[in-house]
Amino acid sequence: MTSLAHGCSGKGNDQVRFDITLRSGSDLPIIAPIRDKNLDRDTELEFAKKHGIEIDAVAKKFSIDQNLWGRAIEGGVLEDPYNEPPADAFIWVKTKNLPDKPTYLEIKFNKGIPIAVDGKTMEPIKLIEYVNKKAGSAGVGIVDHIEDRVVGIKSREVYETPAATCLIEAHADLEKMVHTKHENKFKSMIDDEWAYLVYSGLWQDPLKTDLDGFIEASQKPVSGTVKLKLYKGSIRVVGRKSSNSLYSHDIATYGSKSTFDQRLAKGFVELWGIQSTEANKLQKKMKTKT
Repeated sequence: MTSLAHGCSGKGNDQVRFDITLRSGSDLPIIAPIRDKNLDRDTELEFAKKHGIEIDAVAKKFSIDQNLWGRAIEGGVLEDPYNEPPADAFIWVKTKNLPDKPTYLEIKFNKGIPIAVDGKTMEPIKLIEYVNKKAGSAGVGIVDHIEDRVVGIKSREVYETPAATCLIEAHADLEKMVHTKHENKFKSMIDDEWAYLVYSGLWQDPLKTDLDGFIEASQKPVSGTVKLKLYKGSIRVVGRKSSNSLYSHDIATYGSKSTFDQRLAKGFVELWGIQSTEANKLQKKMKTKT
């Protein structure tokens, strides 16, 4: 082997992910013809036509990246950020004639990992494919937003991510049930940083390994089932249960069987707000003096 090659352009984020990952494990030269020759989309399509490389109709209209987790759709009419994506841009998510009845998904997690859907235990790939199909049929999973690429370009990105949308929503909800509020607050910061490292092509950075350690430890209690309601493109958590739940019905209930002594709250509230109330009193005094 004398070199490493990929097909990324010089505008996207994939080039960053490929180059940094390849460079972290090898000193071989990296060849990226589209980037290195500064090729545009029209030139690429003409090259493909000239050499008998078949390009399907959708790929001629848009630039599409696709894997198990989602489809990224760019280019064509989408380059005007005010244009609504045409229906033929989507193949995973249904946009017309959606079901008149809601669709329900029950996702079971074990230590943070989804292991079953609708009572059926599945391997990860099959599980994601199942949720992609079911959620997509309910119109769930389209993301359309303005993104800041690593190379500094603002880009209009349209994604189809039915399974990702459902799994992330369900997982985050289950974490709220089994983690303390302090864990949830800190975990959200960890999630943001982890996602930034991955998005920015820094998968090999030592910080990601450090964050992986925290995330793995935080997932030990994240076991249970979350029920999602999908209806005409919307998604909502409508139920959750876990043997590790920190939710106590006896404490939370407003009924007569409550075990929470509300009288204790008075002193807590006084102490909790003492600095804020004192600060406001001081500000009022300063205003009267002026």
